[in-house]
Amino acid sequence: MDQFDPPSPHKRLALLHDLYYAGVCIGVLKYDLSSNCLSLIDGLPVEDVFADATRLMAMKDNNLDLAHVDRLTLYLWSRQMRQNGVASWIQRIIIDLNNLLPVRNPNRRLKLIGFVEGTDIIFVTIDFGVYEINLKSLRWKTIMKTESLCPLIPYMSLYIPKEKVIPNEATH
Repeated sequence: MDQFDPPSPHKRLALLHDLYYAGVCIGVLKYDLSSNCLSLIDGLPVEDVFADATRLMAMKDNNLDLAHVDRLTLYLWSRQMRQNGVASWIQRIIIDLNNLLPVRNPNRRLKLIGFVEGTDIIFVTIDFGVYEINLKSLRWKTIMKTESLCPLIPYMSLYIPKEKVIPNEATH
């Protein structure tokens, strides 16, 4: 390995069951949390992997997916096991976002900024807005109007444990 691009929260990360995936410039590092085993998945389906144009995602179908934008086109691949027992990237969908989103300047580059884990929802930013896109229905909505936004981590829920109650009658 000549180059090493360390994983960072601003890049391509995904957690799927006990497997942690981190995108690096030469492929995808896969770390199995249950066996403490590290491996490399090479052969990404895209050549130009930019931090804000490519995202690893844990989607609704429990597969590792990879989304990549090239200008205003979104490509989505899924890592699936073939009949011969070898896992490979299979292209799922190509979406022309120019016809889907209210794009004012088609020469601007769209950025992938996040996704909702375990769903088919991604977040992109272009022009002066952040948009949520449902990849199944192809419906979108404006989340906020802003000029620039780095990675987005959607808030799903918060767990607050009950306070421990110590009875007054406790004797020591």
